[in-house]
Amino acid sequence: QAWPKPAFLFGNAFTQLYYVLLKQAVMDIFNGFVLGGIHIDGKTIEATLCLAVVMVMLRLELFRRAVNGRPGELQPSADKYKKLLRECAPEAIGSLTCLVLVIILRSRGDTIGDSLDGHSREAWEAIKMQWPLLMTADTLLAIQVMLRLVVVLSALLRSGGAGQSPLLDECAALWCAGALAKCLSLNRSQAYWLEGPVGGMLPTMLEALLVPLLFLLGQRALFRSAGTMVLVVVLIGMFAQRNTLQFAEESEANILFTAVHCFEFLSAIIYAGRTMLLDNDGQFHLAFTHFVMVVQQSLAAYFWLQAFEGETDVNGLGLGIKAIQFSCLGQLCAYLAAATLHAASWFTDDTPVHVNI
Repeated sequence: QAWPKPAFLFGNAFTQLYYVLLKQAVMDIFNGFVLGGIHIDGKTIEATLCLAVVMVMLRLELFRRAVNGRPGELQPSADKYKKLLRECAPEAIGSLTCLVLVIILRSRGDTIGDSLDGHSREAWEAIKMQWPLLMTADTLLAIQVMLRLVVVLSALLRSGGAGQSPLLDECAALWCAGALAKCLSLNRSQAYWLEGPVGGMLPTMLEALLVPLLFLLGQRALFRSAGTMVLVVVLIGMFAQRNTLQFAEESEANILFTAVHCFEFLSAIIYAGRTMLLDNDGQFHLAFTHFVMVVQQSLAAYFWLQAFEGETDVNGLGLGIKAIQFSCLGQLCAYLAAATLHAASWFTDDTPVHVNI
C-alpha cells in the first residue's frame, strides 16, 4: 500500500531517510516478531491494538458519564478501587510468590540436559531453541498449576464470609473430579509429568494438593447431587475412552488425561453460569479470581495450540489432541465471559433494574 507523502516531509535527504526507516519499522512490527520464543503475528498485534483502543475509549466514556451524570459518585469510585487493592493484597502476594519461585527455578539453567543420551539430548536442545525464555513449553503448565492453587486457596479462605464465589459447589466438585483424574493419570504414567526447570515433583505435588482443597469447596454439591455426579462421571468416561492421546504406553493414563479436560470444561461452564446468576456485589476479591482464571487458562490454551502444532503422532483414538484443544478454548471462552460479566457489573448503578421478558 502506498503511504501518504506530505511535501513538507521530503524537503531534504534526511527526512526521506527518516520516512523510509519509519515505514520499515512499522511494517516489521505488523509482520510479527518473536518474544521469548513465542511468535506473535501481525493479526494478533492488530487485534491487540484494536482491543486496547476499545477498552480505553470505553473506560473514558464510562468515566465521563459517571462525572457528568452523577457528580457525587466520583469519590466512591476511587474508594472502590482502593478497597479492591486492599482486599486482593493476599492473593497478589501469593501470585508474586509463585512468579518469584518460577524465576528462581528457571535461573538455575539446564539441570537435566547432561543426563540425556544422544538422541534425547538433540531433541531437548531443539526444544530449548524453540522456548529460549521458558526453556520448555511445560513451564506454562507449571505456572498454571501455581496460579490455580492461589485461586483455590483464596476461595477456600474466603468461603466463610458473606456472598458466594463462582468456584463453590458444583464448579468445585467437577474441578475436584478432574484434579483426581489428573493425579491418577500422573500415578499411572510419568509421560504426563512436566519437564524443565519448573517440572518434576513440584507441579505433581501441587496437583495432588488441589484435590482435598477442591473437595472442601465442593463437598455440598457432591453430597447433594451424588446421583448426577455419578452420571456425569460415566458419560465423561465413555467419551474419554473414544477420544485419547497416545503420550503414554498405558491406555488408562491416556483415558484419564482426556477425562481431566472434560471435567475442567464442564466446571468452566458452570463457573460462567454461577457468575451470571449469583449476586457478587461488594466481593472485591472476585475481580482477582476472574482475572487469574483467564490468565491461567490462557497459558494452557496457548500450550496445547502451539506446542503440538502440526504434529499427528500424538493422536490416539477419535478426536485425539483436538478434544484437548477444544476443551482448552471452551474453558478460556467461559472464563472470559465470566470476567466480562463481572467487569460489566462493576460499572453498573446500584439501583435495581426491572426487566420484563
